[in-house]
Amino acid sequence: MSPFMSKKSYFLFLLAIFLFGALAGVLILVLIMEKEISLFHQKAEEIKENIEPAEQEIYIFCHKIQDGIEVDLFRQKLRLCEKGTAVEQFQISTGKRETPTPTGEFRVIHKTPMLFSRIAGAWLPFWVGFYNNYGFHELPINIETNTRIGEDKIGQPASLGCVRLKVNEAEKLYHWAEIGTRVLIFGQTP
Repeated sequence: MSPFMSKKSYFLFLLAIFLFGALAGVLILVLIMEKEISLFHQKAEEIKENIEPAEQEIYIFCHKIQDGIEVDLFRQKLRLCEKGTAVEQFQISTGKRETPTPTGEFRVIHKTPMLFSRIAGAWLPFWVGFYNNYGFHELPINIETNTRIGEDKIGQPASLGCVRLKVNEAEKLYHWAEIGTRVLIFGQTP
C-alpha cells in the first residue's frame, strides 16, 4: 500500500482496476464470440449452398402417421412413411380449388400399371387408387398427342383431384404401396 493512499482509497483503486479488467475481458469475449458466430453463419450458408434443393426440403419425420402415405396439400408434398420416418418424399400436383383432392384418412384399394381416364381423356400410368375415382399416378399421357400433361405444374395444384407424381416417382410409390396401405391427406390447397 502506498503511503499517499488510505486503505479505503487503495481498495477503491484496486476495485476500479479489477472492474476495468473485467469489462475489458467481457468486451474481448463479445468481439470473439461475434466473430465466431459470424464465421458459423457463413459456414452454414456455404454448406446450404452446396446442398441440392431436394435435400434441403426433405422432412426427416412424417408429421401425422407412422406407416403409410402422407400428403400435405399446402406444401404439395407426398411422403412415404415407415415407423414415423419419411423414406421417400416427392413434390406433387394435387387437385385445383374447383376440383379438390379429398382430405381425410383412406386406404389403398386398388393398383394397376396403366389406367385410362375417360374424364381426363388420358392414360394414367402406375395408378394407385385410394378413394372412389381418386388415386396417385404418374403425369397423365394425352391420348391424342401422346405427351405428358402438367409437367410444368408439379408443385402446384393442377389436377382434377388425383395426386400426380413425376415420371419414375409414381413407379416408386406403385411398388412401395400395398393394398390396404394407409393414406392420410391433410392441409388446404394453396
